[in-house]
Amino acid sequence: MGLIAKQPDLGTALLIFASGAYVIFLAGLSWKIIAGLVAAGGACLPFVWSALHDYQRQRVLTLLDPTSDPLGAGYHTIQSTIAVGSGGLLGKGWLNGTQTHLDFIPERTTDFIFAVFAEEWGLVGNTALLLLFLLVIARGLVITAGARRSSPGCWRARSP
Repeated sequence: MGLIAKQPDLGTALLIFASGAYVIFLAGLSWKIIAGLVAAGGACLPFVWSALHDYQRQRVLTLLDPTSDPLGAGYHTIQSTIAVGSGGLLGKGWLNGTQTHLDFIPERTTDFIFAVFAEEWGLVGNTALLLLFLLVIARGLVITAGARRSSPGCWRARSP
């Protein structure tokens, strides 16, 4: 993770860090150790902040307050928020989103797909989508919890 962050590719480094943290958590590490690691990570935040490049700090600040640069770095976040809010309870309907189809939202098929979905399907559609994701994740966790633990070396090919 450190080598990737040094490139600098902060986004990928954070994703790798989060994946490792989830693996450690699911492996059954003690809550005391996890709490100690979280506290140590919190204590390191000022040092991490000073090690970031200027543009990385600006991205974090824009994430926390997109209205600080509404026509620049915060524009996309503000427009996606407007799209989610304009969807209301039931949404505007399939392919009827104004923010989306009047090109206020960039990259609507990739980066901002949730904002597009929210505008067209509303709160009810978003809730259904998130519940479906939750069910898929829960089913995966149930399968994982019920899986038989294997012994070391079980991946090797066995002779007939």
